[in-house]
Amino acid sequence: MKDRSSIPADLKRRVLVEAGHCCAIPVCRELSSVHIHHIIPWSDCKKHEYKNLIALCPNCHSKADKGEIDRRSLYMYKDNLRYVIDKYSKFELDVLYELARNNKEAYLPFPSFLTLLVKRIREERLIEIKTLGGGVFMNGVKANPDALVITQKGRDFIRNIEKEDIGYASSLLKAD
Repeated sequence: MKDRSSIPADLKRRVLVEAGHCCAIPVCRELSSVHIHHIIPWSDCKKHEYKNLIALCPNCHSKADKGEIDRRSLYMYKDNLRYVIDKYSKFELDVLYELARNNKEAYLPFPSFLTLLVKRIREERLIEIKTLGGGVFMNGVKANPDALVITQKGRDFIRNIEKEDIGYASSLLKAD
């Protein structure tokens, strides 16, 4: 372990804040002391990267080192933390990814009465809601869908997420 460099303070802080300075395993949430664990072991990757670091209590850290908590689970725990503390919900991110993967003319049909589900990405102008022609109303509620369209700002946002590789959408592809 002589060759191993220390995790930079700002990176360590980011991982600890992500987990609220508690163990990232939701049923554990140990408060006494927390370690920073490399999901892919340091011996294999030889680098400190945010997407590969997770806060674990000594007990869960030991279980992860023994393989009792597998890598895929650790990535899922890390993703779950981000959904709790990040600005956009998993649903909103899924909408953005789906729209970004399509060509510029693509849209997602979306019921107008569910716009609250995309409120934050709409307020940030990452998407727009286009009203489709006509309208069918049932009990005063518009039944036919509107269209969700990604903006250039939304495409740039997704491109930046993929560039930084924060783990979303790629963590489940990692091998156990």
